[in-house]
Amino acid sequence: MGMEEWLSKYPPEDKDRGLSAERNAGPPVSRKKLMKQPSQKSLDLHGLTAEQAGREVEQFLSESKRRGLKKVLIIHGKGYHSNGRPVLKKEVIKILERNSIAGEFGTADRKEGGSGAVWVLLK
Repeated sequence: MGMEEWLSKYPPEDKDRGLSAERNAGPPVSRKKLMKQPSQKSLDLHGLTAEQAGREVEQFLSESKRRGLKKVLIIHGKGYHSNGRPVLKKEVIKILERNSIAGEFGTADRKEGGSGAVWVLLK
């Protein structure tokens, strides 16, 4: 059983659910320093269609901003299980480019998913 299959069967528990924005905020951090820090929350889009993923990303960004998060991770996968070409990465990038909450974004570090994930700094 591969890692992706295992994670789909046994998704990680969101232990941060319900925490207030004040507890997550902390002192101000420079954008450069923030880009190097690990993401505060992640969204896994494995198994979703482009349309479903679009709705999930929009909702995730809004909720993350409301909770006062500064850096999040969107896991779109590498497209190994797609019929044809990978779809989700392009969809996620389009959403991030037009979303007013999303600031800078880029390919995740290898330990956070590499080319199968995107980190996002929230405005």
